[in-house]
Amino acid sequence: MRKDIRGAFSLLTILPVGTAFAGKAGAAFASFPLVGLCIGALLVAAAHLSPFNRDLTAFLILLTWVIVTGGLHLDGFGDSCDGLLASVAPEKRIQIMRDPRLGAWGAIGLALLLLGKWLALRSVSHEWLPLAPVFGRWAMVWAAYRFPTVRDEGLAASFRDGLTTRGLLIASAWVVILLTRAEIAALWLLIYCFTTVFGGWAARRLGGGLNGDVYGAICELSELICLLSIGIIL
Repeated sequence: MRKDIRGAFSLLTILPVGTAFAGKAGAAFASFPLVGLCIGALLVAAAHLSPFNRDLTAFLILLTWVIVTGGLHLDGFGDSCDGLLASVAPEKRIQIMRDPRLGAWGAIGLALLLLGKWLALRSVSHEWLPLAPVFGRWAMVWAAYRFPTVRDEGLAASFRDGLTTRGLLIASAWVVILLTRAEIAALWLLIYCFTTVFGGWAARRLGGGLNGDVYGAICELSELICLLSIGIIL
C-alpha cells in the first residue's frame, strides 16, 4: 500500500518520494485523489503566504500548481487538443498526439485553459482550493476504470493494468472526506457526468479507447470546471 502511494506521488508530482509500485501499477490509481489533496494543501499554503494582491496571488497559486505537478497534465491536454480536434482518421489522431511538437490547437487550448484557471482563482475562496486537484485526479481514475485504453500496450495500458473496483472505491473514499456540504456532492456529480461524456467522445475520436494524454486532459478540464463551479455554487 505504501509503495502504491509513493508510486502515485512520483507519477503525479515532482515531490522526491522515490518511485515504487507494489504489484501492478494500476493499484496506484486508488491514491490519486490523496495526491490531489496534498497538492491542494500546497495551493492553500501558497495562497496564505502570498504577500501580493488578489491578481498576483492567483498567478502564484497557478504557478505553484504547474510546478508541483511538473506540467504533466498540461502536456497531455495540449496533445489532446492537437489530436482530438484534428479532422483526420483515428489512427492519425493518435500519431499527432505522440508528436512532441505543439500544434495550433494545443497552443490555443493551453492558453485558454491557463487563462480560465487564473481568472477563476481570482474569485475562489482559498478554503475550497483542494477540491479542484482532488476531483481532477478522481476523474482520471473514473476515466481509466470506465473506458479501455486505445492500445493494449504503452504507458496508459501498463498503469491501467491492476485498476480494480476496489481501487475505484478507495479513490472515491478520499473524495468522501471532502463532502461537508451538499453542493460539493453536486459538484462531484458534475465531474462524474463530464468525465463520462467527454471520455466517451474522446474514445470514439481515437477509435474506441483512451490514452495517457486524454487522462491528462480530463484532469485539467475537470479542475477548470471545478474552479468555475466553486465560484457559483459555494
